[in-house]
Amino acid sequence: MARRWTTRLAAGLLLVALVLSALYVVAARRIAGRETESGGTLPDGVPGRLIAVDGHRVHVVERGAGPAILLVHGTAGTTLDWETSVVDDLARDHRVIALDLYGMGFSDRDDRFDYGFELWTDQLAHTLDALGVKRASVIGQSLGGALSLVFAGRYPARVERVVSVDSGPWMPPFLLLMLTPGIGETILARADYWPERPEQGALYAERLRQVYRISGTRRSLLRALRGQFVDARTYFGGIASVECPALLVHGDSDDIIPLRAARSLQRLLKQSELVVIPGGHFSMQDSPRRFLEAVRRFLNGLPADRPG
Repeated sequence: MARRWTTRLAAGLLLVALVLSALYVVAARRIAGRETESGGTLPDGVPGRLIAVDGHRVHVVERGAGPAILLVHGTAGTTLDWETSVVDDLARDHRVIALDLYGMGFSDRDDRFDYGFELWTDQLAHTLDALGVKRASVIGQSLGGALSLVFAGRYPARVERVVSVDSGPWMPPFLLLMLTPGIGETILARADYWPERPEQGALYAERLRQVYRISGTRRSLLRALRGQFVDARTYFGGIASVECPALLVHGDSDDIIPLRAARSLQRLLKQSELVVIPGGHFSMQDSPRRFLEAVRRFLNGLPADRPG
């Protein structure tokens, strides 16, 4: 009986593997037909510039003057996540630099990249080098929040203060589909862009369509998704090494990374405070005034629950 059950299980797993392999091949061909642009220049209407970093192109958007702030987007995001919410306000008294991570936005894709926390935090450091910035405060959302903390741990001399937004040690269940070979490719082969966010309107949709027309976008995004979730050692090691002050900002109705994940993250950090504001997974867009209030107080060295 046990032998028969084992044989059926093996046959079932083989069938699943064959189906996923077939999905992978079909989706990969469809993806190759949908991505046609080189990504060597910025499309009309996209702000910022492409700069050379370690022989690769990195898209940066810069505003203002003063102490530097580096803004880091989340998974599948772009600088637009910050442009439409808080860049201009922060730039009133800071030099604000938003960048696209490798494999996303308008920065380079490269099949030789080993996507994960080390690659991206090195990118942050070397982008600051290319821009002549020795030290900055870093603000990151979701994946960007994790990267900001790991960056502060790996490059302590480069970080003044760090703000992690809607982030924490948590894997959203829907990402399991994207992590599965064959299924992730199928989802991206069918989509103009992923994840869809209809509440963002036409500008967001068109920017993402421009990104997803660049050759290698979907393949790089899948490799980036799958890479970051197997890089736990670098993530937790970086967090344990953070010595600078850290602020955690989290939306009270975030249904992608729950508030309890932020509370767990706070316990892992040596000196941090948690501020909960109204909103979902994009606090800087959902409650920009409250977000800016908390961040400005923190950057000025004041506790976030005190009037500024």
